[in-house]
Amino acid sequence: MAYNVLEAISEEERFNFSQSFDVKRPGILGTIFPDTKTQYLKAEYYRLMAGQRLPEVAFVHALDTEAEIGSRPGFEKVLTEKLFIKRKINQSERLQQAIENGVPDDNNLKKFVFDDAANLFEGVVARANVMKGQFLSTGIVKIKENHVDMSIDYGVTSDAKVTLTDWSKPDADIMGDISKMVAIAEDNGYVVNKALTSLKMINYMRNNTAMQTAVLGAANKRLLTKQELANLLMQEYGITIDRCDEKYRYRKADGTLKTGRYFKEDVFTLYEANANGSFGSGLWGVTPEELEYRQFIQEENRSFVTLSMWATPDPVAVWTKASGMFVPVAPKANGGIVIGTKAGE
Repeated sequence: MAYNVLEAISEEERFNFSQSFDVKRPGILGTIFPDTKTQYLKAEYYRLMAGQRLPEVAFVHALDTEAEIGSRPGFEKVLTEKLFIKRKINQSERLQQAIENGVPDDNNLKKFVFDDAANLFEGVVARANVMKGQFLSTGIVKIKENHVDMSIDYGVTSDAKVTLTDWSKPDADIMGDISKMVAIAEDNGYVVNKALTSLKMINYMRNNTAMQTAVLGAANKRLLTKQELANLLMQEYGITIDRCDEKYRYRKADGTLKTGRYFKEDVFTLYEANANGSFGSGLWGVTPEELEYRQFIQEENRSFVTLSMWATPDPVAVWTKASGMFVPVAPKANGGIVIGTKAGE
């Protein structure tokens, strides 16, 4: 009898898989936006924002279409309808490949199904982390998938988006740039205490003439150690520095795989961190697919990402899908973060 994946993997098994999947990943993004799950996405978002101005949403329309006046939803509607992250595969094709490669046509195939599910889940988590990195790099989150093309502007003011001098040059005024950024935050009522950037930008600072002079004196010029740089930034500005150079893979419309960065390489961001190192929250809500598992929930639902499977008659196939509802929450976006970018970015 042919392997029936829908019968072999019960709804409860899918729910348990979702419950046990941990979305926490090593790296600074999870510290800045720690992930949390809520059953009440909109209410919890408003609570975390504590009365701050809501982000502004802009939908992107194709050049040959015209947006209906008054039809663009505000952020409330976006919170509940647009922030889905979905990944799916044709499970029937995957199972047939496994069978053709020698895997017995029995319950050994279940492991392959859950491996596929884990890969889909990782894709959802990576997309959430892309949103975290986009905010920290630009102050804006862009969503272009699942027939949604929009940007969410968190309200980082124009004066808090600073054009840096050319840090690649040893005589660049890096210390002047940082001083300006610190002052902008102070003028807005915030004291920045953390910096996020890339190894490339860190090495520019280590090779900067003025920074070397500040540490070593005018007569001694050499590449600063990372500890010397860290000490200088703390003494001069009261900030500690973290780097984010993690990358992810994504598939373009033409099917080719590309590599992207969570955080832009030429950006230097300052922000006022909370005592635990966070700036906001990575807020996960309940997906429609998750509601189908209500009968199995005996305690608090811990599912950040939900696994679902179904069959279609045309094409004849069984599909596996991972879905999540996610939005970064940044209560101090209007003043508590200053983003430095190179000219032209």
